[in-house]
Order: sequence, then C-alpha cells, then structure tokens
Amino acid sequence: MSNSPLTVIAITTAKLGKEAALGAAQEKLVAETLVEDGCLRYELHQSLDDGRVRIFVETWASEAHWRAHMQGPAMQRFQASGVGDDFADFSLHRLIKVAG
Repeated sequence: MSNSPLTVIAITTAKLGKEAALGAAQEKLVAETLVEDGCLRYELHQSLDDGRVRIFVETWASEAHWRAHMQGPAMQRFQASGVGDDFADFSLHRLIKVAG
C-alpha cells in the first residue's frame, strides 16, 4: 500500500422513489466522514442530468486512511441503516494522480 494520497470516485444511483432516503443517509455520511483522520476531501455531488445519480469525490492522505474509513464507525452506521437496498447501481474507482 502506498503512502501517497488516494482519490476515490464513488458513483451511486438510487432506485426510483428512494432518492430522498438514500440522499439523506449519504449527506449524514459526509458530515461524519469529514472529521476522520486522513480525510482531505469528501464531497457529494448530484448529477444535473439524472437526479438519482450522486457522486462522491474523496481524497485521503493514504490508502490506509481510506481503508480505515471503510471499516470505521461512520461507514458501519451507513451500511447498518439499510440504505444499501436503495441503490440501483454503484461503482467505485480508486485513483492515483499521474499528471498535473
């Protein structure tokens, strides 16, 4: 695992009729995550083309910090809330900077 900053893009699509419930849970997750150790950026964006699509843009001090977040209390609460059933689609991309 690298100690370089890690950027993560998570693309989520809510099931029809589940947008509000999933969105509220995602917004709570953002507020809780922003104070986590190693979190440099944790933003949630909504598509202007499809209101069911929300995209997390995250930057972590290292992959180890991101992995700790994925096992941490905020993510555990999010998963235990049951909103996982509200996803129609989900994809996650771990990225390293190669230029710029």
